[in-house]
Amino acid sequence: MSARIRKVESQFKEIVGEEVAALSDPRIQGLVTVTGVRVSPDLVQATVFYSVLAGENTGGANEGLNHAAGRIQGAVGHQTHLKRTPRLRFEPDPVVDNVTRIDAALRDIKRGQGEDADQNQ
Repeated sequence: MSARIRKVESQFKEIVGEEVAALSDPRIQGLVTVTGVRVSPDLVQATVFYSVLAGENTGGANEGLNHAAGRIQGAVGHQTHLKRTPRLRFEPDPVVDNVTRIDAALRDIKRGQGEDADQNQ
């Protein structure tokens, strides 16, 4: 990945994060955090990864964010002064989901070990 793409991704992450925080869409409930941005090498497409505070409606957030993508894309274009602004697409961050599943599995294992210890006494 080129240094230019990394710089664009970093700028996008900051700008999109600010724009998402300013949204007032009722579908976006709770704390939504932009966790990363991946821009295609030709700067046509940008995937914005986000996480939602545990227990909140991620489906509604995804719908709300993708609905606001055009407005956010306009803000990104205005602030970055790129010739063409990549089309934004929002996706839940798979890393956050994996961490949540691993954490739950570890808690289950720990509970299982605690129950085994109680049964052995």
